[in-house]
This record gives sequence, structure tokens and C-alpha cells, in this order.
Amino acid sequence: MFFVGALSIFSMSACRKEKSLEALNTDFHCGYAPYSTGSSFTYQYTNSSGDTSQYTLLVKGDTTINGHPYSILNDGYVDQFIRCNNGSYFLYERGISLQDYELEGGDRLFLHDDYGEGATWNDTVSVTISGLAQKGLLQYHILGQQITHTVLGKEYKNVIVVRQDAAVLVGESAYPAGTIATYYYALGIGYVETISATDTIRLMNYSIR
Repeated sequence: MFFVGALSIFSMSACRKEKSLEALNTDFHCGYAPYSTGSSFTYQYTNSSGDTSQYTLLVKGDTTINGHPYSILNDGYVDQFIRCNNGSYFLYERGISLQDYELEGGDRLFLHDDYGEGATWNDTVSVTISGLAQKGLLQYHILGQQITHTVLGKEYKNVIVVRQDAAVLVGESAYPAGTIATYYYALGIGYVETISATDTIRLMNYSIR
């Protein structure tokens, strides 16, 4: 299963969102999710051993969840639900209820296109495992805003770079769990690259309808 970004080492649902006050005045709102029906995006996946594979995200259509409109993207196995509202981008996670595991469905805020370099925001996430409620903290950092970035020999402009870190919450204290990944989003295209300690995902080609 491949996500459009905002991957997490916690399989949890977003509960709280906080942000820094360092915003950037731009008019790009929602230009980083051009997910019109029929559009497709082919990616190269490379694991830590150097093995590669390819997959394609196809925009199947749209739907409404909890009163919000979402684009439906499918990687050949699983549907993903993406929406944008005034420059804020959300990935909807479906709820899961198993014998020893519960995940509440909800939005995960993975990108602000109007935040300047150095800006941050957090999501508090929670899950219940074997009856034990656990919480984690997802921390997002804008590392670059409107930069030029090259992926597989192709140059992309107006790129936003986001690093996602994780921490475990115990009471009011947060204990760092490391960096999950760094994500690159290009204006008019969307997600173009992920770099993590274990793998990389890079956009090979795309077709926007």
C-alpha cells in the first residue's frame, strides 16, 4: 500500500492539530493536489537493498466523507482519499476495528502550501491495542518552500519540502522516535518524492486530465 505522502510509523488517527505562526503569503491554494478524475502518477519504489518496483496511482473519481469532498486515488490495491481546503491538505484514514486493535477514522493534515520555511505543525494520534490506549505525536516541518528539485533527472519548480518526525507521548512529555520521512510536493503535480531511512519513492511520469 502506497500513500500520497504523510506516512506514519503510528497506525493511528489524527486527534489534535497545532501550528506555528510563521506563514507564507501565497496564492497556490490547493495547487499541490491536482487530482482530477482520470489523472495518473507512476512511481518508482526502491527499498534499502536497492530493489526497485513500480506502481501507479490512478484518480478514480471523487466522493464525500463527513460532508467534505475527496479525490479517490487507487494504487491497484487500496483506495486513498485526499482533499484540500484553502491550502491545507488532508489524507482521510478509514477506521479499523479488530479484536485487539482499534483505529478511529479521520483526517490527517499532511501539508500547508502557505506555510513558510521553518514553519511547523503537529498531529496528536491515538490507537487502542489490546485494550490499552496509546498516543503518539506527528511533527511536521517545512524545510523548503518554492525550491527547485530534481527527481530521476526531471526538474520540478515551486517545490515544498516537508519532514515528518514522530514522538511518543507519555503524560505531557514527548519522547522522540525519529524521522519518518521527508516529502517533496511540486506545484501543479503533487507528490514527487519521499526519502526515508528504509526506502525512497520517486515520481517517474504523470498524466493530468
